[in-house]
Amino acid sequence: MRVAIYARFSSDLQDARSVTDQIMLAREYARRHGWQVVAEFSDAAISGSALRNRPGLLDLLAAAREKRFDIILAESLDRLSRSLADTARMHEDLSYLGVRLHTLADGLIGTMHVGMKGTIAKIFLEDLAQKTRRGQIGRVKARRIPGGRCYGYDCEKDGEPGKRSVNEAEAAVVRRIFREYVRGCSPLSIVTTLNREGIAAPRGNRWNASTLNGSRKRANGILGNSLYIGVITFNRQRFVKDPATGRRQARLNAPSEWLETQAPELRIVDQETWDLARARREADSKLSLPRRNRPRHLLSGLLECGACGSSYIVVNNAWLGCSAVRNKGTCENRRVIRVSEVEERVLDALQHHLLAPEVVAAAVEAYRAERLRLAHERAQCRMGVDRELAETRRKIANVTKAIEAGGDLALLVPRLNALSREQRDAEERLRAANQQTTRGTTRRGHGSLSAEGRGTPPIVPRPDGHGGPRFGSRTHWPDCHQASATPVSIAPRRGWRFSCAHVRGTRYEPSTDGGGCGGTQPSVMMTRSTMWTCYRLFRCSR
Repeated sequence: MRVAIYARFSSDLQDARSVTDQIMLAREYARRHGWQVVAEFSDAAISGSALRNRPGLLDLLAAAREKRFDIILAESLDRLSRSLADTARMHEDLSYLGVRLHTLADGLIGTMHVGMKGTIAKIFLEDLAQKTRRGQIGRVKARRIPGGRCYGYDCEKDGEPGKRSVNEAEAAVVRRIFREYVRGCSPLSIVTTLNREGIAAPRGNRWNASTLNGSRKRANGILGNSLYIGVITFNRQRFVKDPATGRRQARLNAPSEWLETQAPELRIVDQETWDLARARREADSKLSLPRRNRPRHLLSGLLECGACGSSYIVVNNAWLGCSAVRNKGTCENRRVIRVSEVEERVLDALQHHLLAPEVVAAAVEAYRAERLRLAHERAQCRMGVDRELAETRRKIANVTKAIEAGGDLALLVPRLNALSREQRDAEERLRAANQQTTRGTTRRGHGSLSAEGRGTPPIVPRPDGHGGPRFGSRTHWPDCHQASATPVSIAPRRGWRFSCAHVRGTRYEPSTDGGGCGGTQPSVMMTRSTMWTCYRLFRCSR
């Protein structure tokens, strides 16, 4: 039997050798049972409360769908997941695929193990969260901070956990920010000055206006952090995990649930300056900020500034500009361009060049080669199952003959039952392989494109007479960007042009041939993935 081993440990505070130890024990377990270990998967320092954020487990499940092994072996069921829903769904999917789940602690995992062990693991997580929260509240009441480092303070490594001390160099920057803000300077002008002087931001990079503003509802950001007046505020928000993505999402708690503790030794800003800054923030919050939540457009998040690499964002109505100019004041590229103009040029270039005959031919050839490779893998898998099934039947025949010859039934009957189970498993895997092969030959064919095949990209005519793939929800498209080495260019409008080489690094930049700005302005860059995404969006919108 082919076995895949999975190992995991939860926290970076644990010993990284835990994964090695789990794999070693699993290998010994497989050796005692006469199983062949064909693959090993692991996740290090990742919680088992979610499934989608663990690359090792996702690779394991993908390999199970490809029939690369017959058994998954782990130290215990909670190594695979501590979520009852994920454990039940995983067990159901593996049962459908004919892959059995074994653990060192419980052996073969059945429905009862999933229900009981999954519930115990879920209760363990909830109990751990409650105890952690209780400990954090105790730290706050003891005037300690149960969180990460805050700008203006140092963590005392030799002292009690959570104890902080004032960092005088950073505290001087905090006082300066409050003084300039009270005098009427905007957050953007303050961070522009700090960046120009080379003062490091809290995370060591550039200052941003949002670093000062933060969120008024959550009372964070430098201008809203009550720790600077010696008040530790805890429980402003809680985190819940999105079951679809496994990512944590912040949820704001009611102010009545906030826990505040006085810590005068941590005060950096005097009360008068704090009150003036707070009054100005409240006055600014009453101002109307139209278009705060702008709708997404076709190229949202895909445009970059060619001068500094920052994102290009909507800065005024339908105009795009560099975000570093607006939020940090660190970029000199103040060039703006209409959203509609960028979209028009990108889509025109994609339609004209990515649907060229040589590109389509390369895509068709790559698709044909991939279909042949998959067909060969299916044939090899089916032959392996055939050999295994024939060997199992031969062993069953030998055991049957031994029983008929008067052999010891106490030894032969359990062996016959075990071989019968192996035969049923092999027949099920052979049936699944035959069905997969049948679908591949009757619906799509080997090495050819079929317009009627489900999920197959048919070739459809374009207005200029060339063929091009119509994209659907299950389209497979290879890396055929090198089919043409001719750079792509669009006639300059108002001093801009769009150029591309192999569709690998694409720049949307000012013209240098005398048109428009004469090549003196910085440029906007688009990545290779941007080009491909735009192409898909364009074809889907047809």
